[in-house]
Amino acid sequence: MSDVQFQQAHNLGLPKARELAQRWADGAAAKMGLTCKHQEGAEQDVIAFERSGVNGTMTVTANSFDVNIKLGLMMKAFKPMIEAELAKNVSRMVEKGAGSAQA
Repeated sequence: MSDVQFQQAHNLGLPKARELAQRWADGAAAKMGLTCKHQEGAEQDVIAFERSGVNGTMTVTANSFDVNIKLGLMMKAFKPMIEAELAKNVSRMVEKGAGSAQA
């Protein structure tokens, strides 16, 4: 079972959600030292990410981002901070994506 679970609904469609998720993965890799692997599918994508003490996935569909993270023993102390940052970053990503989709 995951230590951190987060779901963010959206109405961006898969192509736009895919683009945003890839940007998120690129930023996470640069800022947090994550290794990310993106697997595209016809109806959903999965981005697997990991670094010492953290591994997880972001499942991207036409109407949601689902994030599941497993924390190592030392990282469990940071769980509340990780949850808050994840919620803030994914929500902001969806807001920006929705704004650019309407423009």
